[in-house]
Amino acid sequence: MDKARLAAFKAFKRIWDGAYSNLIAIGDGLTGIDRAFAVSIAIGTLERAVTLEHILASSLKKDTKSDVLCLLMTGLYQILYMDRVPDSAACDETVTIAKTLFGAKNGGFVNAVLRGICRSKEAVITSVDSLEPHVRFSANKELYELLESQYGKDTEAIFNAFFGKTETFLRVNPLKSNANEVAKQLNGVVINDSCVSVSAASDAVKYIDDGNYYIQGLASQKAVRLLDASRGQTVIDVCACPGGKSLGAALDMNNEGTIYSFDIHKNKLPLIEKSSKKLGISIISTDVQDARVARKELIGSADRVICDVPCSGTGVMGSKPEIKYKSPSDFSRLYETQREIIRSAATYLKPDGIMVYSTCSINKLENEDNVHAFLKDCKGFKLIREETCLPFNSEKEGFYMAKIKREY
Repeated sequence: MDKARLAAFKAFKRIWDGAYSNLIAIGDGLTGIDRAFAVSIAIGTLERAVTLEHILASSLKKDTKSDVLCLLMTGLYQILYMDRVPDSAACDETVTIAKTLFGAKNGGFVNAVLRGICRSKEAVITSVDSLEPHVRFSANKELYELLESQYGKDTEAIFNAFFGKTETFLRVNPLKSNANEVAKQLNGVVINDSCVSVSAASDAVKYIDDGNYYIQGLASQKAVRLLDASRGQTVIDVCACPGGKSLGAALDMNNEGTIYSFDIHKNKLPLIEKSSKKLGISIISTDVQDARVARKELIGSADRVICDVPCSGTGVMGSKPEIKYKSPSDFSRLYETQREIIRSAATYLKPDGIMVYSTCSINKLENEDNVHAFLKDCKGFKLIREETCLPFNSEKEGFYMAKIKREY
């Protein structure tokens, strides 16, 4: 029995049942090519799950178990979307797993379904182009329609950009290195003086403990630059973990000044502390704090405030495909929390201070709507700039950022 394919099935089943793709070890115990193969199948199946389920629907029996369906989806993904995998191998190995785990009867059923699709493979692939957009791009229908109402003709390009691999971006640590040195070490590409891209995260992990860089999305780096933090300032990051923006601000400040990195989750704060030590940053202090409530002793004390609020993550559905299957109703509880946080965070600012509000979402209910409501309700603040990054642009992910100034 193929260990990589078995691992891929087990991982996909766990994610389909509610686990987070970035929190489970796919192919645990496997190495090299086998592990990479397992990850490709599991994440690829997840990316195309709605499409695969739709194609299989006409072949399923009423009593088809969810385990068998998930296994069929991993086999079908290999047949339709993995060009280097022979159809015969995808069928034979999937059937072997089915017989071993679910018995000869289910093995025969899996064999019949997959070989039937193989015989009409080209027609099946062609039929995908005529499916409803949410099925073709594999997403929750209501979520697709929500974003379509906001982005119109760009919606298909947005969802299409979530398929496949993207490069990994690194924030260079000027306290220890520079972009040219990091790019040379990793065979990467210099994006700008503080950013390098590499083809895969595995390339970056090799030397990450040296502290010459850390992994941070390009859009997230842009949000830190928008903050325009400088030496000697006081910065408050109200929802700091895992800490990328606090770290970026510290580097922009040349490790001179004060940064308070707060988060409601105490168990996540060591992530910031560990990264700070690795990078040689000493100006960050961490503590537990609910971002919806400001610390009284720090009100009016900050030159800069980082307000990267909890969000739906609809901008990063490429790296977390399970988000595509959520309903907009799953996000509704976030909106008021986000508005509470931005109002609380703004109280930390001094006059002429700057706050950057950001999310890794492209849902305007979490972005423009929240910022404009805040500006309407809270006097003395001015919108300097706002930007939405879309995943088909150079940032390769969806992201929103708004630069807000306290005028008095």
